Order: sequence, then structure tokens, then C-alpha cells
Amino acid sequence: MKSAPLQPILTLPLLRQLRWSAVVGQTTAVLIVTLGLGLPLPMVPIFICIGLTALSNAGLQLLRPGYGEAAGNLTTILAFDVLLLTGLLHFTGGPHNPFSSFYLVHVALAAVALPLWGIGLISTLCCAGFGLLYFGRQVLPIPGDAVCGVGPNLPLSTHLKGMLVAFVLTAGCIVIFVSRLQSILRLRERELRVAKERAREQEQFTALATLAAGAAHELATPLGTIAIAAGEIVQTASLLPDQPDLLADAQLVREEVTRCRTILDRLQDQTGDAPTLVDVASLISEVRKQFPNRLEVDLPATGVEICVPVFALLQALVSLVKNGFDASPPETAVRLTVKSAGDQVFFAVSDHGFGLTSEVQRHAGEPFFTTKPPGRGTGLGLFLVRLLAVRLGGTFSLEPASSGGTCARLQLPRVASPP
Repeated sequence: MKSAPLQPILTLPLLRQLRWSAVVGQTTAVLIVTLGLGLPLPMVPIFICIGLTALSNAGLQLLRPGYGEAAGNLTTILAFDVLLLTGLLHFTGGPHNPFSSFYLVHVALAAVALPLWGIGLISTLCCAGFGLLYFGRQVLPIPGDAVCGVGPNLPLSTHLKGMLVAFVLTAGCIVIFVSRLQSILRLRERELRVAKERAREQEQFTALATLAAGAAHELATPLGTIAIAAGEIVQTASLLPDQPDLLADAQLVREEVTRCRTILDRLQDQTGDAPTLVDVASLISEVRKQFPNRLEVDLPATGVEICVPVFALLQALVSLVKNGFDASPPETAVRLTVKSAGDQVFFAVSDHGFGLTSEVQRHAGEPFFTTKPPGRGTGLGLFLVRLLAVRLGGTFSLEPASSGGTCARLQLPRVASPP
């Protein structure tokens, strides 16, 4: 059985969003400093750095799907961003620029999204970039441009205000990013739980299939012998009108032998039933043949086809309908409803029973769990239905019905997913 691949912690679309946010934020900060505070900045090299970020981010849109899932590719992008940040800080006051705290955003990105070697590389680049700022340009004029007004001559009050803004923005970026990562991690945990649950169900199915194959092989001969002997006893007992109990017992033995063979056949047929395109109406007609009375059917107005293991789905529907009759009072109808929407087909079986307690609803569908009296059920019916839904990429649930009983809902894709 295949499960959906786990979502990477840091994806290329998310990284593109962060980089576009950086472009907008850097441009806004430059405009505020120059227009709002009146501090001169070397605009040409600054917007070259911002433009490189924007152009490279636009280029990331053209990359093939899956490029951003490789740790080496993500590390390269983050390393390039660290170099661009170093360039921006170099032209806007060097180490005196309070926005040098944005190195921490890159370290946080690397710490939660990259392997150990990637974390070490990005952290080293950030430390080296910040250290190199001390040896770079402080307040030097550029031909044709203004002298940078952000540097050691910046008033202390303005510098402190810049530190406050930089701290708020840095903290905000880290909080937003970490919050996004937490939601992704929670999604991964749910995916892992689902994958583990499906693996456990597959193990149960494999164990049952192995058990069924072995039991069918070992019990085929004795069950056949018992069936023949029971048939002979029935014939003999039918000639003895003064022994009605003997005839009833012989018929019961033969019925129970047939029931045992049917159970073993059902378990075996779960593995050998290949998906086949079938009309849902014809499938439901086979169900109605087994329940000619009291079964109400509601089908779509137009024909619906589905590609599934036909025998397995037929047995699943028969099992659900039979459970509905067992739970309902005598002479009460059970409704089988079929609907289709998009690429999904929905089957619902509603009864008029007493419903399910919270404990029964929690354990319903587990192998060999049943609320029926001994000899009336094996606890495999709902388990096989739920297992069929999982195998085909569908869902199965038990819910309270509007009639006061229970509604068993089976949702399957029109084309079965590969196990």
C-alpha cells in the first residue's frame, strides 16, 4: 500500500513567498529611510541587490517541480540570500545598520529546514558576512550618488529607534515562519499517524489473508467430508418422521459448514479480486437478489460506473445491508443509497436499529469485534469493508442515521487507487 509522500518542512513555494516579502520589505525600508527620515543612501547598489533578489526569485518560478525538495538546492538559495543581505548592509552603514539582526532569520530558516551540514554552512556565512561588515565601507561617497547617511555618525536616538524596528521585524519574521513550520509539522505528524495506521491495517490484512489461505487449505477436506456426511444425515433423517430434532441438527450442521466455507472464501477473495469497470446499478441488482424483501434502493438518475474489485465491493455492500437488517426490528426496511459527485461514488446503508454506543463506534471495524450473539457474527464484516476502503483510497465511517439507527457510509473513487 502506498501512502502520500510527506510534505517537506521548507518548500520552494514557501521560500519564494518569503523572498518576495523580503523584496517588498527592503524596498519599503529604503523608501522610509530616504523619504521619511531624510537620510541619504546609495540607491544604485542597494536596488541592484534588491533587483537580484527579485530576478532570482522570478527565475525560481521556472524551475522543474521538486527542485526545492533537495536540501542542497535550498541551501544554495539561502546562501545566495545571505550574500545579498551582506551587500545591502555593506551599502547601508555596515555593522552600524540595526537591520543586521536579519542574519538571525536566515539562521532560523536553516536550523529548522536544513540538514546539519546546511545549518553549519548558513551559520558560518552569516557570521562571516557580519564580520566582514567591519572591514567594509562605512561612510564613503560614490560618484553620482549620495553619501550614505546610515553609519557611525547617525544620531544615537535614531539608531535606537532603528534597532527597535529591526527587532520587531526580525521577531515578526521568525514568528511567522516558525508558525508556518509548526502547521507543516503538525500536518506531517498526522500523515505519519495515517501512514502507520494504514501499515498496521495492511499487516492485519496480510495476516488474515495468510491465515485464511492456510485455513482454507487445511480445512477444505474435513469441511467437505462434514458437508457430505451432513447431507447423508439429512436424507436419512428426512425418512424418520419421529426424529425431527435429528433432521434439524443435521441441517444446522450443513448450514454451518457452508457458512465456514463462505467465510474462508471471502477472506481469500479479498486478495485475488482485480479492479474491473462495472456499472453500479448492475452491482446493486446483485445485492437486491440476496435481499429481495425490505431493501429500499435509491440510485442516481444517470448511470454510474466504477472501477473496483467487484466481488470485494459486492461482499462489502452485502455485509453492510445484512448488518442493517440484523440491527433493525423485523419487517423494517433498510435503505441503500448511491450517489456520485466528481470522481467519487458514495454508498450509504441506513437501518432502524438502536444505533451505536460510543464504545461500539470506537471499536467497530476492528477484526473479530462484534456485538452479535455467539454464532451470529465473526466480527470480520466491517473490518473487511474498512480495509477495502483503505485499499482503494476511499473512506468508511459509521454515523447516526436520521431514522434513529446507524448509517454506514462507504466512499470510493471511481478508479481504484493502487494498493
